[in-house]
Amino acid sequence: MSDFAKKVYPLLEKAEGKQIQIFPHARVDGDCVGTAVALAAALGKLDLDASVILECEIPPRLAFMQVPDSMLTVISEDNQEEIIKKQGVAFAVDCSEGSRMGGAQAIFDQAATKVVIDHHVSSNMESEYTYVQARSASCAELMYLFLRELESISGKTLLDRFIADCLMVGIQSDSGKFSYENTKASTFRIAADLMELGANVTDNAYHLFDETSEGKVLLHGQALSGMKLYADGRIAITKITRAMMEQTRAPEGAADGVVNVLRDIDSVLAAFVIRENEDGVLRVNCRTKVGFDAAAFAQTFGGGGHHRAAGFNSKDMSIDEFEKTIVERATAYLEQE
Repeated sequence: MSDFAKKVYPLLEKAEGKQIQIFPHARVDGDCVGTAVALAAALGKLDLDASVILECEIPPRLAFMQVPDSMLTVISEDNQEEIIKKQGVAFAVDCSEGSRMGGAQAIFDQAATKVVIDHHVSSNMESEYTYVQARSASCAELMYLFLRELESISGKTLLDRFIADCLMVGIQSDSGKFSYENTKASTFRIAADLMELGANVTDNAYHLFDETSEGKVLLHGQALSGMKLYADGRIAITKITRAMMEQTRAPEGAADGVVNVLRDIDSVLAAFVIRENEDGVLRVNCRTKVGFDAAAFAQTFGGGGHHRAAGFNSKDMSIDEFEKTIVERATAYLEQE
């Protein structure tokens, strides 16, 4: 990370008069928001104009992070040209490929200078300035290391309580409250430093994993009752349709967590949840155990992610056809192992 930071820092120094734009993936989660906002806040302390560029507003489930509106730019038809006009260095964070940025990709692609910080094993973002560590539990951990290096290079203190809390949200989100197998000793060392800076582990964990709503509980009930098992119980799959979302009045993001329940069934090696979006795209969350590489499987559908958590999409099939295809390919995958 030291050599990477030394290469990137001169780019920041030359960015005076331009905006440093930070691009997380679409359908944001705690890790990409925490990482992106922490970087924007730190760059502000270096007297640099930085903004997180988003396809949509941060969802209510992450409102507890209390991110100032001044750090965010939500893309609209009216502001795209202005965003591009301001553009200096563009950072892609926690984003394995440009297509995962959704509507923000077209703006990111315009940048003359791109910097990539990511932890996805399937990352294929191309840039002269790329730092990818797939062994890291979260992108927030990599951002922590990057910001510590910037402190050393600039001679300025960058990390404060707000930044520490943002990074802690990212770590807790992608490590499953420090319970996933991607959690390393280094994860705890970084988390300890962030706690000393004031990060609130308890409140973060509640909002990320425990806080719920009536609509979410009803949606989970329907999704779990519709679960199907295949391949002698090693594959679990369920569907969440728009009709289910409307019937239960579940908020966006309410489907999160269903796939983890399926994965936790003792016989299951691979769990899938197919979600039907308003735009007609079918999005799949995949969670697996040892013996099934989620990232490798997702790549067969043009997706990607981590060894135990990945995702992919489809626009060309009905939800029932997509379910059948996933089961067939997952069963064949297991037979090859």
